[in-house]
Amino acid sequence: MSITPQWKDELRARVTLSSVIMRTTKLQRAGREWKACCPFHNEKTPSFTVNDQKGFYHCFGCGAHGDVISWMTDQRGLPFIDAIKELAAQAGMEVPAPDPVAAKRAEKRASLVDVTEAAQKWFAATLHGPDGESAREYLRTRGFSRRVVEEFGFGYAPNSKVALKAALSNFEDGMLVESGMQISVDDKAPYDRFRDRLMLPIQDQRGRVIAFGGRILESRDGMAKYLNSPDTPLFDKGRTLYNLHRAGPASRQTNRLVVVEG
Repeated sequence: MSITPQWKDELRARVTLSSVIMRTTKLQRAGREWKACCPFHNEKTPSFTVNDQKGFYHCFGCGAHGDVISWMTDQRGLPFIDAIKELAAQAGMEVPAPDPVAAKRAEKRASLVDVTEAAQKWFAATLHGPDGESAREYLRTRGFSRRVVEEFGFGYAPNSKVALKAALSNFEDGMLVESGMQISVDDKAPYDRFRDRLMLPIQDQRGRVIAFGGRILESRDGMAKYLNSPDTPLFDKGRTLYNLHRAGPASRQTNRLVVVEG
């Protein structure tokens, strides 16, 4: 079963829009509506209105408009399904179960996230261990503070074809390959994709590690400076924007988004 338009209509009817918005935005009564300074852009004179009867909000300054679901996704920055689940819990409704095929895909993605999250923790620990000395020196020469290194989860992949596999021995070979952490060629044993590289985790909108970018520390003939994870059930390079889970919420506060070439 999927989430139908009728189910979403019932959800909107059961949740009072103003009660959701006033958790993070100060609202003032204005007749049958509520008014506030718009949370989507900076302003001194309130132009943001909330109408519970009609079930929508609207800003006459910047044009922001939507219902309780779009508030959760656009202003709170939640993925659609997380927004639905939070609102359904508030309304006392059960979220329709996904169809079996979709549920199986979601289960596989969740399992692969366990692999990439575990890999990131190991890369980070390796960076701060004996094998990571050259990578730490490289980061120092580039002006990265320890705070930035830890906040962004930088790590180091040692120059070994089997080190990651040994560290993540609780995961099956197939999961390591499918998550992009290992390479399998013909009938040969899989080997680690990233070796002797500074590791930069790539995260989704929920902040989960789904892939990596690896940078060499010293230029070598025939070796690419950057090596990214391949497309996987978790990671679609063409649909993933690095650091969006941090930049999205920040941009809604500053009304500005800085995009640079990778």
